[in-house]
Amino acid sequence: MGTSFGSPKRLPEVDLRGKTIIVTGANTGIGYETSKCLAQAGARIILACRSETKAQEAMERMKKDHAAEKADESKARVKIKVDELDLEFMTLDLGSLASTKSFAEAYKARGFPLHVLICNAGLAWGPEEPTADGFEIHFQVNYLSHFLLTLHLLPVLKSSGPDSRIVSVASVMYKFANWDVTDFQSLKIRDTSKRYNTSKLYQIMNMFSLAKRLEGSGVSVFSLNPGLVDTDISKREGQQLTGASKAIVKMVRASKMMRSPFDGAVTTLHAAANPEYDGKSALYFESAKPHSLTSLPRSEEKQELLWKYSLDCLKDYVTEDVLSELTSQ
Repeated sequence: MGTSFGSPKRLPEVDLRGKTIIVTGANTGIGYETSKCLAQAGARIILACRSETKAQEAMERMKKDHAAEKADESKARVKIKVDELDLEFMTLDLGSLASTKSFAEAYKARGFPLHVLICNAGLAWGPEEPTADGFEIHFQVNYLSHFLLTLHLLPVLKSSGPDSRIVSVASVMYKFANWDVTDFQSLKIRDTSKRYNTSKLYQIMNMFSLAKRLEGSGVSVFSLNPGLVDTDISKREGQQLTGASKAIVKMVRASKMMRSPFDGAVTTLHAAANPEYDGKSALYFESAKPHSLTSLPRSEEKQELLWKYSLDCLKDYVTEDVLSELTSQ
């Protein structure tokens, strides 16, 4: 995990005025820094979060940070392009497929374009109980609902291109995932860390599946490892940390080797906005640049097995009209 430490290269100057970007889980951690920086570069940011209260608090904090950084631009992490940030909250609960579909429908009804969809929200060491839809919670929140969101927003991404992007914040922990076609949701595994790792593997595999089907559409698909970041993902209520997991989290925090949320967001910023990657797709990033992957997520046979299983899970929420967007360029 050596690539997780240190500060990656910052995003080069970009002008995102006229661009609209959705960031899931935008109210805290990597999502907060990603949203603020992209808004400072000129983009309209849609904060897709469960809690309106927390999202509103985050937007107020972003505006205060922006005012301070605009007064002294040496403090800014990106080149500021706007006087005021363009921020808006929309409700999204990734623990509910109905909420996820409703978000997409509400977004399309707004008539906004969509230049970048950043699938950032994530859950680690979640509860044993399944979601209201009956799925293992890491599988649904980290992977399946983001897949559903992507499918329903494809028409907007395609019409807003060329060079629209889908960016999934995955993790280097995909290397320690479980792959079992008889247990895609890792229900036989009691270790929630392994379930988290597997959901991150699926995000990367899904990148390849989408990129293949969207070739020639003007929509790029990327995934990334933000590094080992000091965020709220290991502090949330209701988490089921084992004794070993608790010890690891405590040790890593004490080591002070974790990246700050901004340094964790830098790789997302490159995947979302660096023009160097216009026209490219199926890239996995670490430390702000494309990085190689192990063989498991690159297996086309396994990608297809996951694709078919995922669509079966979503059969009540994905129509043939939605799927047709994957073949009509």
